[in-house]
Amino acid sequence: MIKGKDVWLLPDESAPHQRTWMAFGASRKIWGKKLLPEVQRNLASIALTIAKYEPVSMLVRQSDFPLAQRLLEDKVELVVCPLDDIWMRDIGPIFVVTKNGDKAAIDFNFNGWGKKQVCGNDAKVAAFVAEYAGVRRIQSNLVLEGGAIEVDGQGTALITESCVLNENRNPGVTKSQCERELKELLGLEKIIWLPGIKGKDITDGHTDFYARFARPGVVIAAYDPDPKSFDHAVTKRHLEILQTATD
Repeated sequence: MIKGKDVWLLPDESAPHQRTWMAFGASRKIWGKKLLPEVQRNLASIALTIAKYEPVSMLVRQSDFPLAQRLLEDKVELVVCPLDDIWMRDIGPIFVVTKNGDKAAIDFNFNGWGKKQVCGNDAKVAAFVAEYAGVRRIQSNLVLEGGAIEVDGQGTALITESCVLNENRNPGVTKSQCERELKELLGLEKIIWLPGIKGKDITDGHTDFYARFARPGVVIAAYDPDPKSFDHAVTKRHLEILQTATD
């Protein structure tokens, strides 16, 4: 937990920021021989598009450096770092700021989405990025991923219970204990909990799949209208919760 007088805030994704971090970490083992080149080209395309508007730093394995350099030319900063996969939103640190402009990087102890995927390298990415960026690293007591949290930048968050309160990440941690730490780390005042559904995908129902803030007070939420789908009941329940929720 944070000690002292620091008051951190996780800004909304639409807030101005200085840099985008990505990971050129697709591997044949995970993506397969056929998909691998396409994934790598897509990562390069996304990075080059973002680089038109702000700096991009791309983590890349030493063995993939020549390929990344060829695809990205000199438009993206390449940073050599051991990687297992590509999901920087989940494996990287969550950057927070203070009103005075101080920055810190929260390390949420990535464990392969509940030990579903090998993550020996990806588990170290948050600490690596914090050091490379020259900001203070704050290691949380919780295990979770960036995709598990959606914020409006004004103190309200959406979080799925199926992910963050899952025994494969935070065994024995209560909702109140989780709230206490997240409020302190991310400057939250209110957390709207959505049930989510675990065991159906590798993330155990990340929040960013089900609901996202369009702006403070406005949420875009998914609804699966197929009664035979495992997501039908849970997305219907999410809508009921959100329609009566306040920020």
